[in-house]
Amino acid sequence: MVERLTADASPEKRLFISLLTRDIPLVAAFLDLVDNSVNSAVEPFAGRLRTAQDYVTVYADESISPQTSIDINVSRSKIEIADNASGISAKTAADHVFKFGRDDEEEHATDRLSVYGIGLKRAMFKIGNRIKIRSDHVDGGFDLDLNVKAWAKDKTLPWTFTITERAPVKPDATGTKITITELYDDVERRVSDGVFEGELKEAIARTYSYYLAKFVRINVGSTAIVGDSLDIGTNHTSDEFSSDGVSCAITAGIAQPVGGVFRARSSGWFVFCNGRGVIAADKGPLTGWGGVGLPQFQPKHRPFLGTVFFVSERADKLPWTTTKSGINEDSAIWQEAKRHMATVGRLVITFLDSRYSDEGTEVASKDVQEAAGPRQNVITASTVEKRSFEPPKRPPPVNVRVQYDAKIADVKRIEQYLRRPGMGAAEVGRHTFHYFLRNEVGES
Repeated sequence: MVERLTADASPEKRLFISLLTRDIPLVAAFLDLVDNSVNSAVEPFAGRLRTAQDYVTVYADESISPQTSIDINVSRSKIEIADNASGISAKTAADHVFKFGRDDEEEHATDRLSVYGIGLKRAMFKIGNRIKIRSDHVDGGFDLDLNVKAWAKDKTLPWTFTITERAPVKPDATGTKITITELYDDVERRVSDGVFEGELKEAIARTYSYYLAKFVRINVGSTAIVGDSLDIGTNHTSDEFSSDGVSCAITAGIAQPVGGVFRARSSGWFVFCNGRGVIAADKGPLTGWGGVGLPQFQPKHRPFLGTVFFVSERADKLPWTTTKSGINEDSAIWQEAKRHMATVGRLVITFLDSRYSDEGTEVASKDVQEAAGPRQNVITASTVEKRSFEPPKRPPPVNVRVQYDAKIADVKRIEQYLRRPGMGAAEVGRHTFHYFLRNEVGES
């Protein structure tokens, strides 16, 4: 009789942490921490943010303005992010927040930016060894003091974090503060390189432009971040579709130039998932350029601006990657969106192709600006009302080529008569045409 043995398949924390953090850039890890605060700020509005049209409607609601502040401080010894949002209750922390992943049965109704339940933990593990979280909530918050290295050595199953309950607070005293110290060597070098903070500010302005306009104020050190503003002409094409709990609004038109110049950073496709920027100014195969639907992107296409807004109450149905900084190209909803993008973008591209040759790295044209129509923010332009780009009508041509055959001998005779031998057939034709027009018809 063969004896059956049980093979040990218990997870190894060190390997898990390494796999979880290896492929996420440091800036993206910081954005995961910001997501946690933004998600909390948006929670009271979740019922009004269910479809792409809902996001447009809320954006246009002048009664809504940012009420939550998120403060990020970065140094070579400490990373700190604090907000005054609604906080996290001890019960939520114990039951959900620190799980690696989430159950299908878990509630998603108010969650807009958490995809797989790993972002917060991955970001913390990426940055440093000592993590402290203090969260105040009206139902009672919690404290966490985690030594990652000590936790990784602990073989106890199941995996747990020890948290301490905090007393309930009044609504105006809620918020969450995350402090990470004992930074890893590569993180310490990166945040001190003189470049990182600028990259972080740019990423925040680009990623949270929608939320900065309506829900949150974000400060990095003493700098208040202003969200990137994308403007498109009112003469644009828009379309929408829905599939498997995801609604998608697609818009394509002509960007508004800066100083009369169409910039590369404002052209191409911009993709948003639940209002969060995922892809910016893409001009490659990911968004269909150089494929069946759209041509290879050329400088003459620089006025082109296209936006894709995916929205779902189930963030895991959206076509973003786990880092939320890329697109899952195999996603069925993304493949369907690309087909719509090609259709929506084609009229604009055809118009640009008809008017431009390759003019270098920057393209400026008064005619194209006039074709765009008045300025409109891309958020308000992303309605579900279908509309189509109307290429401007060209004025009728004022010139026409006149061609006819003549005997070479007769052309030579005219050259000799005019005492201009060798003037050529084309010049002879122009001379005789103007002679007839002037002497027989009379020029106006």
